[in-house]
Formats: sequence, C-alpha cells, structure tokens
Amino acid sequence: MKKNELNPASSRQRILEISTRLFAKHGFDGVTMRNIAAASEITLPSIYHHFGNKEELFKAVETEMYTTHAKSLLEQLQADLSPEERLRNFVHVMFEHLESNQDYLKLLQRNLVDGWEENQAFLVDLSLQNVMDELKILLNQYSDGIGDGITPIAIFSLILGFITLLPVIRHLKDRPPIAKAPEQMRELLVNSVMNFVASNRSPKPD
Repeated sequence: MKKNELNPASSRQRILEISTRLFAKHGFDGVTMRNIAAASEITLPSIYHHFGNKEELFKAVETEMYTTHAKSLLEQLQADLSPEERLRNFVHVMFEHLESNQDYLKLLQRNLVDGWEENQAFLVDLSLQNVMDELKILLNQYSDGIGDGITPIAIFSLILGFITLLPVIRHLKDRPPIAKAPEQMRELLVNSVMNFVASNRSPKPD
C-alpha cells in the first residue's frame, strides 16, 4: 500500500511522526511542508487537509509530544504514595523521558532558546503549568514552604541541564563518576536531585 493510500487516521499519524523527526532535527524554520511531504510520501494537499498550515502542524506535534509527557509526570506527582516516593518517581520518569526520546529532548531544547515567545507561552499552557503547580503542592507536602520558592524551577533546570551537558561531561578529565549502564546513571542523577531538594528542606522545630 502506498503512503497516499493510507486511511485518514494512519495518514495523520504518519505526518505527525515524520514532522516530529524533522522539526526536532532542523527546527521550525528549517523545515518546509514540501520536506514533510517528500519524507512522509504523502501529498501536500493531504497534509494541508489534515493540518491547515505549518504552524498548526507544529502545534499538533507539540501537543502530542508534550501532553503525553505531562500526563506521565502528573501520574507520578498524584500517585497514592508518600511525598518522598512521589518526588523520586517524578524525577526518575523525567530523566527517563529526556534520555530515551531524543526527538523530544531536541524539540524541547529548541523551543527553550528560539525566542518564539508565543510558542513558549503555548507550551506553558499546554503542559508545563499543570506539572509545575502539582510539583509545588508535592514539595510543600514533602517540606512546608519548599514549593513556594525557586526549588520547583531548580529541579527542572537540574534535570534538563544535566541531560543537555552529558555529551560534554563525558569528556571532562576529572568528571564525576558516571556509570555506563543507563539505569545506573539515571539512579545517580535521581539521587543528586533528591539530595539537592533535601538540602533545601525547612529545619525541623526543636
């Protein structure tokens, strides 16, 4: 079966998959609708029928990717576990998503630095605000008041920063011990973030 003969749902999904890969690699400005048509083997009229224009297609890519990620994070934050267990699982899942999905990581990195404020606001409304609000609630359950400061943002910064710098860190002469196995490395990173959060806990009253 040719790609143009796919049913509408399958065609739409293929367009999204190909577009995700291209936008992650080249950015919004570096991809044309013709590029997407050629790579997906789906006609331009069909792509425009499904998504209208390139900006709407880009938003559809972001919506699928970020809402899936946010849903997974919210599940960890709202689980029926202790605050410390929920926080640890949240950090672990965030590391895992960034590590295992390079298209997601590259797309996120591009969106953070491209200066497209309208799109950045769209991403906050789409997923980040809900996750940040729930993280603040959890942190305040973990230690009273800790969620009201900079700690929630610092957690995101630590995780994203480490994953972004990892290719460079591997070449440092006196680099920190980074295990080769992904699971071991992830556990080291999770422990580092948990230690950071613990260091910001409010002192217990005498």
